[in-house]
Amino acid sequence: MLTHKKVSGFTLVELLIVITLIAILSVAVLATINPIEQANKARDSKFKNDAAEVLGAYERFYASKNIYPWQDAAVGTTLGASGVVGSTSPAFGVLGAGGTGSGVLVTNSELKSSFINKESFNGTVAEENKMFTVWNGTDSTWVCFCPKAKINREDTTKMKCLVSSTTGPVGVGCSAVSSSDSTFCDNMGTIRQNMMCVPE
Repeated sequence: MLTHKKVSGFTLVELLIVITLIAILSVAVLATINPIEQANKARDSKFKNDAAEVLGAYERFYASKNIYPWQDAAVGTTLGASGVVGSTSPAFGVLGAGGTGSGVLVTNSELKSSFINKESFNGTVAEENKMFTVWNGTDSTWVCFCPKAKINREDTTKMKCLVSSTTGPVGVGCSAVSSSDSTFCDNMGTIRQNMMCVPE
């Protein structure tokens, strides 16, 4: 005679305990990883790479023309040897006249045309903290941007204040702005504050 062995499953209470434990572990993992901060760090890395590409394009342009885009009469700027230029300006070199089309860095094949479609150069940037800024002095050129990741915003050793003079990027940390402040990097008047720059 065959006997059937009774197989018992999990009770409802046991299942609820397991589900609760999985939920607690998931929350702990998400809190440790912090996906928003990871996305912000990835964005900052992308901006840093783009800044390095633009800086390299400036040096190549200067090597062939002996001037920078903001010194090129064809661009129509009178910036001269030093100053601060935002990425949507034709003097920055990526965009053409009126902030549209290809600028001198693209038309001279120093940058790929895909740069004009990046969020910092597409001519429709409404938020200043998405823009790139170039500072040029008598002996150095810096390409800067506003970091978004908290870890980068709190690293005051990498922050620069860009001023429209020959003194160059000055200070660290600029003004006391909280890394979570919505106005972080938005003071883009005569001093552009809390910028990460290439080269550091």
